[in-house]
Formats: sequence, structure tokens, C-alpha cells
Amino acid sequence: MERISIIVPVYNCGAFLPRCVDSLRKQTYPELEILLVDDGSTDGTAALCDSLAAADSRIVVLHRANGGVSSARNAGLEAARGAYIAFADADDYVEPDHLLRLYQAMQTHHSDVSICSYLTEQEDKCTPPREGNEGSVHPYREVCYDHDSAVCELLAGGAVGGYVWNKLYRRELLEGCGFESGVKILEDLLFNYGVFEKVKTAVFIDTKSYHYIQRGQSAMHRGFGEEHKAMVETARRIADRTASCGGEVAAAGQGLLATTILWVVDVMAEHGPYDAALVREYRAAFRPLRAGYLRLKRVPFSYRASAIFFSMGYGVYRVSVKLARKIMG
Repeated sequence: MERISIIVPVYNCGAFLPRCVDSLRKQTYPELEILLVDDGSTDGTAALCDSLAAADSRIVVLHRANGGVSSARNAGLEAARGAYIAFADADDYVEPDHLLRLYQAMQTHHSDVSICSYLTEQEDKCTPPREGNEGSVHPYREVCYDHDSAVCELLAGGAVGGYVWNKLYRRELLEGCGFESGVKILEDLLFNYGVFEKVKTAVFIDTKSYHYIQRGQSAMHRGFGEEHKAMVETARRIADRTASCGGEVAAAGQGLLATTILWVVDVMAEHGPYDAALVREYRAAFRPLRAGYLRLKRVPFSYRASAIFFSMGYGVYRVSVKLARKIMG
């Protein structure tokens, strides 16, 4: 079997890294390279990486000056020797057959990328991974996508998802692709769009083999700020790139921008602070997207309602959001 390189950016995460690495060392896929990219840690994590590597020859440590998660992943891509590439975050962990299932699905369907579903967990409510191969023979749903369908699922936030850590990529697919160091929000989605522009086929397997751990407040539960503005700008860049594709892909790109605008305006309405000039800018950007957005099949009812209310004005939208949350509890 060909080697899989799994890239783990590491920064001041000594409390969580052993669990992540332990879950990778227990993978049932035999040919594995684990790349720990120490991004200038200052809390002893760098020494921990070296200690973990000393215990397993499959672990390779890269020490570098702090440059952020995107540049750390790029360093991992440059150093990786595998025919296939996967990613993991240092505070997450995986089931023992995570990589084997992704690899098998890719080979079965001759796809360029394979994707799995995942479990979202809170730090204090983590589900332990299964031991050995227990449960790995259970059947699960597999869905194949052609190029356009894969890109549309990616942009619509469907089963494909914008993350890199729930995917296995053929190495040649990533040639010429990299993470933009200046992009700190939706950087996974921007990277994946560049990759999926080259995808011919993709396969999704409905097995929750990746444990994604949420810590602290998400961007949705903090006051509106620069990170939310950056989200809109990244979505706008992707929408601009899809425009020349036409058809469903262009519509999906516009849908991504519309959804992102509604999402960040919702944050502003719920948590503040209110920025009148920015609301006017977002309403102007949303106006030409509205009709096409409401025609998209993947848009949930809540976002359809938000699109209508936002078109009527921010005041109406804000009242409708608060009323909906009061009714829903």
C-alpha cells in the first residue's frame, strides 16, 4: 500500500497533542508518515514533539518560526513524502480506521479525493475512539460526485464540507496548491476550492471517523469584528472565481457569498456592534444575489427567510431574528 502523509500543525498544544498523535499511531492503515509541524511553540510543545518522534519512527518533526497554521501546513506539504495527503488538527483525534476507510473508498471509486463525516464535540464531552477494528465492518453510505457536483457540495456547506481534515487527497492533485498565509478565516475553504477546481471525481463516506473538538466561543457567539469582515471577503473571492464557470458552479459561488453575508449580519444583529455603513455595503452586495439564492435547492428555510427579511431592511431583519430566537427558545 502506498504511503499516506498526515500533516498536523502544532502550536502550544501540549495538553492535547498526545491524544491526537496516539490516535494516529493506532491507525490500521500500515504505511503512514505523521508530520508534526511545530510552529514556534513556546510552552514546551516543541520538546514534546521530539519525544513523541523518538517513540515512533513514522513521526517526523519540523521545527520552524511562528507563521500561523496556513504556513505550517504549507511546510508540511513541502516535506511530505506520501502519495496521499491528509490533515489533522492537534487538538482533534480520529478513529483507528479513519485513514483506511478513506483510502479504500478512494481506490474503489477511482476518485481524486475522499471525504468522511465527523463528530463535533465540546472539550469536556469527548467520545473515546473505538478500540482496534471494533465496528469497522459496519456498512455505511457512499456517495460519488462528478466535478460540478463536488464543487457545488463544497461551496454549499454540504456533506463535502470546507475543512481539510475530513479529506484524503491524491498527492498530484495538490501540486501548485497551497494555503494563503494572509487568510485566517475560511482558509480551508479557499484552499479546497483551488483543489476541487482540478477534481474529476470525489467520494463521500458517511462514517464519523474524525472527532472535531470545539473550544471556547465560536465566531458565531462573539461580537462582530474583523474576522467576520474577512469571511465575507474570502467568500467574495471564491464567488468571483466561480463566475467564469457558469451554470450550477457559478450559482453555488454566489450562494456561498449570500450565505456568508447573512451569517455575519446575523452575528451583528445578535451580538453587535452595529455598523451602519457596513450594513449598507452588505445589503448592496446581497441585492443582486437574492433571486438566484432563493432558487438554490440547498438553501435551508431559515436562510430563505433571512434573505427575504434582510432585503426589506436591517431593522426588519434584526427584529425577525430576535423574534425567531424567542419562539425557538
